[in-house]
Amino acid sequence: MQSRPLALLAVALLAAAGARAADQVILISPLPFGVDVYLNMTRQGALSGGRAIGAKVRIFESSDPETRSENIRAAINYGATIIVTPGPEFLDMVPDFAEDFPAVRFLMVEDCAAKPRPNVYCVQLRTYEAGFLAGVEAGLTTRSGKVGTIAPVDYPEAHRFTDPFADGARYARPTVQVHPTLWIGGDNPWSDPLRAESQAAVMLSDGVDRILATVAAGNGGIYKVVANTPGALATGLDVNECPDAPGHILDSAVRHVDLVIERAIVGIAAHNQPGTVSYGLREGAVNLTALEANAASSQCVVTADPAVLAAVAAVRDKIVSGQLVIADPAGIIH
Repeated sequence: MQSRPLALLAVALLAAAGARAADQVILISPLPFGVDVYLNMTRQGALSGGRAIGAKVRIFESSDPETRSENIRAAINYGATIIVTPGPEFLDMVPDFAEDFPAVRFLMVEDCAAKPRPNVYCVQLRTYEAGFLAGVEAGLTTRSGKVGTIAPVDYPEAHRFTDPFADGARYARPTVQVHPTLWIGGDNPWSDPLRAESQAAVMLSDGVDRILATVAAGNGGIYKVVANTPGALATGLDVNECPDAPGHILDSAVRHVDLVIERAIVGIAAHNQPGTVSYGLREGAVNLTALEANAASSQCVVTADPAVLAAVAAVRDKIVSGQLVIADPAGIIH
């Protein structure tokens, strides 16, 4: 079974006919975009969503809680009708602004407010499904029998990769040893390649030969160490990162957050978007690069092993069919 990246977008785009011509979309980033592929995908999603409904799109970049709050207020003053706020950094802000400005519609991405208001929408990705598949792949290919994850900071969303990765590895190989997750921490845990490099060195020195790299712009530090360690391979995140270190990246757990945001903007503008909705393997919102249509040119190491790919695809199909259910480690999506 081959999942198609959000084939449901075709239907959603038809709903754009109901969008209001006066809609203005403003994306507010939680942090500077830099080389963070996830944040840059949110920008692409906002831009394509705005184009789909014929709306003007603005991008406001934040750097800390103060600028995030200022940017939300500025967006409202600019006349935004749809404000996109990706990430946990907005959890405490959006509900208050939504209450004060009920005519403005807010789109939260992946992290939802505990008590959403009628003008707050949230799209979540079942990232733990892709994390589980990445773990299966690592369990099937590890030579040392040891795998581990390097993650940015210990919060619920991070466990949607760390926990299912460990579970997937054990599912594929019950005797596998899972190294305790190493956290980057610090002031900028998503963009600290030096810290990521040192953590990877620690993990590899402990015998781990398969590392799930989930630290966004810091992943380069992990790949640097892996490339200099014979037999070691990393798994990337968000987009196909295999070309970043050819021959040293097993695969990438991808999230099509740009397409998810695009679809949500279209739905909000057409007044038919659910308050909270989740997308995963079944909808093609998350996947492994090696299981997607362009796998042959991906440069991912695993594409040279058809037996492993077939085994991983079989697990994916069980998840898609509902035969195998992967629970949300954060206990948010049910």
